[in-house]
Amino acid sequence: MSLTMGVERSAAALREAASSVEAVRVLLVAGGGGAALGAALRAEGWCVVRAGSEFVPVAREFRPDVVVLDGVPADVRERLARLAEVLPEVPVLFVSGDGARAVARVRALVEAAGGRTPRLVVGDLVMDEDAREVTRAGVAVRLTTTEFELLRYFMRNPRRVLSKAQILERVWGAGTEARGNLVELYVSYLRRKLDVGGAGAGPVIHTRRGAGYVLRAADAG
Repeated sequence: MSLTMGVERSAAALREAASSVEAVRVLLVAGGGGAALGAALRAEGWCVVRAGSEFVPVAREFRPDVVVLDGVPADVRERLARLAEVLPEVPVLFVSGDGARAVARVRALVEAAGGRTPRLVVGDLVMDEDAREVTRAGVAVRLTTTEFELLRYFMRNPRRVLSKAQILERVWGAGTEARGNLVELYVSYLRRKLDVGGAGAGPVIHTRRGAGYVLRAADAG
């Protein structure tokens, strides 16, 4: 399978995004599938690029923290040898489509390799997931448990419009009887603390009428 221009563009764009958000970079090499696994990896807030069997040029450009091979035929041995020459320090993980297990193994690999601090960064907004601390422009922002989980979901999906239904399911749980106005209420709480609490240099959570909400770095100046 040869590279496509779309994959090449994705690698460059996502590498830039990863550097700004400090996300773990995952190169997913999938032999014809991988969509579900890719979604599971992205749900962790990781920056994921998919490639086919000709993945070495993508790896050279993308500089992943870990390479995940899902359902790839055995004839990739030569390419793996080339990958080891290009990026000798990058761990390679073979998986078989189990998203939850693959996510856990990737996380263990990154930690074992001295991976990144469990931080999410969008502009001047920083979240330490392990310490459960949030700062904006260096100023601490105190959040309730629900506010923290809502902000974490936004920060794991920067620049992506999230619908109220998606937010309800992820933050309050599948099958919840909570309504969309609960999302509106907690978004207003976050805005008050992030944008009006003294540290904010501008709004970071924006409404997309009829679609949902999106978090992005505040405009410069």
